[in-house]
Amino acid sequence: MIIAILGAGGFIGSHLVAHLLERREHRIVGLDLTDEKLRGIGGKNFTFHHADIRWASGTVEEVISRADLVVDLIAHANPSLYVTTPLDVFELNFTQNLRVARLCMKHGKRLIQYSTAEVYGKALGGESFSEDTTDLVLGPIHRQRWIYASAKILLERVLYAHGAAGDLDYTIVRPFNFVGPRIDYLVPANAIGGPRVFPHFMSALLSGGPLRLVDGGRVHRAFMHIADANAAFQTLLDSAGETRNQIYNVGNPANNTTVRGLAVLMSEMYEQLTGQTARSQVEEIDGEAFYGEGYEDGDRLPPDISKIQALGWSPRYDLRTTVRDAMAYYVERYGNSRRPIMSASGALFASLLPVGGLVANLPF
Repeated sequence: MIIAILGAGGFIGSHLVAHLLERREHRIVGLDLTDEKLRGIGGKNFTFHHADIRWASGTVEEVISRADLVVDLIAHANPSLYVTTPLDVFELNFTQNLRVARLCMKHGKRLIQYSTAEVYGKALGGESFSEDTTDLVLGPIHRQRWIYASAKILLERVLYAHGAAGDLDYTIVRPFNFVGPRIDYLVPANAIGGPRVFPHFMSALLSGGPLRLVDGGRVHRAFMHIADANAAFQTLLDSAGETRNQIYNVGNPANNTTVRGLAVLMSEMYEQLTGQTARSQVEEIDGEAFYGEGYEDGDRLPPDISKIQALGWSPRYDLRTTVRDAMAYYVERYGNSRRPIMSASGALFASLLPVGGLVANLPF
């Protein structure tokens, strides 16, 4: 097949490209704003287009029309943006992704749409989140933090409606906290806002900055190894008939922990990987002080993964291995460096911290 991956230059996308190229079964066409995370990944079966989906409509349609399968990973997945630029978040996460789905319908293409575990919203009881039975409960309108989840929910509902009408062959993936090399970007010590929790903690440990626990770090998250995520994708790819017009949780419920627990584990793992005692201290911070006015978080249940397990997939990596493998990548590359760090906008921070910089891009 020809597989088009929209958002190929991001964290999940770059790992999917590497996974598929290693298997040598399909031709891969990637599209994204940047290919920095794809450095060292390539081959004769891979073509990359530098393009912004919002402005390159002709290129996007050409890529989709020539593909057999479209994988849509494009999203603003950055909590700070949810409260600072909510309209941009909605425009990309709903409007532009709906345009991709409509092009898939126009050209008769199968779509694997990556959504988010955030559609479940707040945990109001029960033991796990289930794709087909759990109610989706979000916060009040003035908590603009929920616009990301709202956009994803609305997109899922529209895709479902088109599938029910016979217009679209889709599979929706709800990822639960994938972790691995190249996730998001590093930030300077004492940074406020920005990427998700793992890169924040990783940056703090490398720089000696504080491990900031938003609202005390009491909420739970189930972290999953990116290699397990690739294997789950492969299962869905190889099960086109069974997965037609279905939604799947992809996560590791055995790796459920609090954000505070993650901070403790990462500090311990840092010492094991470097032989040095972590200099970072845990600090609690209010959610709005950290991310901005309108931020609100909620506890999250682990995923019910019985539906995708019925297809033959199960996660393999425990929490310690998942965290260690991701951290080892950054320790190896940046632990002894004195290069400056890039901000989320790409602005250079003059720094003498013992940490290197990733050129930051939106975490598509």
